[in-house]
Amino acid sequence: MSTVIETFADLRFWFRERLDDALGRHRIDAPEETRAYLVELLAAMGLGRRRAPGLRPLALQLKDAREAQGIERLRLYRALGDDALCLAGLFRDHIEGRGLSAGYVHTMGGGAYESAGVLAVQSANEAVRIDVYRDLSRRFATFAELLEEVRETTTLRTPQDIVKLYDRWRRTGSPRLAARLTREGVYPTRGHGGGSGGSTLH
Repeated sequence: MSTVIETFADLRFWFRERLDDALGRHRIDAPEETRAYLVELLAAMGLGRRRAPGLRPLALQLKDAREAQGIERLRLYRALGDDALCLAGLFRDHIEGRGLSAGYVHTMGGGAYESAGVLAVQSANEAVRIDVYRDLSRRFATFAELLEEVRETTTLRTPQDIVKLYDRWRRTGSPRLAARLTREGVYPTRGHGGGSGGSTLH
């Protein structure tokens, strides 16, 4: 048991460093409580202490949460928010494979955290997370992108990964994706037609 606890602590420290690096790189200010929540989520996923998201559709999770009562309702909304955040930040391929849009997942997750924040006043244990839930709701898309960046620092880059990242940049024009490509040695530029681009590999 002690080995598991030590491993969890090590993972938290490891993910904390990478999350802080990503926040600093993009000059995003996040309260300590929000950072700690994200690190706990990452560490739980890393050790398999939390089930993989996507096993139950988000729409059905929302239905369960709406029909629940008391503290169970809060727990289900929080779980829905966590699942959506993990899907958007750590399992984007799963979203695209299911034909879901990122906007849909963001709306579901942000709304779930908002509801959790409203319900948290009913529980002394959860009341301390009210501001965390509100922050995750308001900046859901931002934190999803940060988790995705943290995930990418934990995996070996392959040519296929670079191509996927480049295709996403072409579709969205995201400055953050462009910055990540640049760090990989790919310098994206827009073509004159606006819809096409080129890159230089170093």
